[in-house]
Amino acid sequence: MIGDTERIVRIIEEYSRNFSNVQDFINSYQWIDKLMNHTKDLRSSEKLLEMPKQQVISIISNLYAMGPGCYRLYQILKDNSIEEIQDAIFILLYGEGEIEDRLVMARRSRMGISFLTQTLCLFDPTKYSIKDRLTKVGLCLVLGYGDIVAGDLLDDDKGAQPYDDMPYTEFHKLVTEVGKHFIMKMLHNAGDDREQLAKFINSRKYLIIDQFLRYSYSQWK
Repeated sequence: MIGDTERIVRIIEEYSRNFSNVQDFINSYQWIDKLMNHTKDLRSSEKLLEMPKQQVISIISNLYAMGPGCYRLYQILKDNSIEEIQDAIFILLYGEGEIEDRLVMARRSRMGISFLTQTLCLFDPTKYSIKDRLTKVGLCLVLGYGDIVAGDLLDDDKGAQPYDDMPYTEFHKLVTEVGKHFIMKMLHNAGDDREQLAKFINSRKYLIIDQFLRYSYSQWK
């Protein structure tokens, strides 16, 4: 494990103070369920390929609800046809090969690692994490390891080293490890309500861990 466990626990404790109880925590993230519902057709290859233009635009706009970058919607649509966007997302979610290969094959103009990993996470939040500037800086701060790189908030490539240069799978392993500490501590704090909290987190796992990393970023001065 890279980083200081005591530091991780301290930041989790600071984060948890934002919620008065488990139900308050759950209520605070009900918007995630709406987001997942709005993007549910990603979980059907047939529906993905048959989507009308307005639905594709709607889904792209929902992807950016997880972070900065709404302004890119116009640029994505300007640089890519609807068919090209659908094909790229299909390759990412349903294509053959390892995830690192699919991330390369799915890249299009303005559709970088942030866009692609948000798509993955909303496709299956129990399996895929998000990699963008906010989560890279958040991870750097939580672990107390690495250097934050000056850059635009919307810059896919600049966030913090060594995380910028990590393959997605390596970055995901670190997020998973931090996530284990996060979930265990949150469940411990939940007391008698831990079963209710576990059920809520488990089906939304990396979307919830992502919010913790974004909280960490928000505390950065």
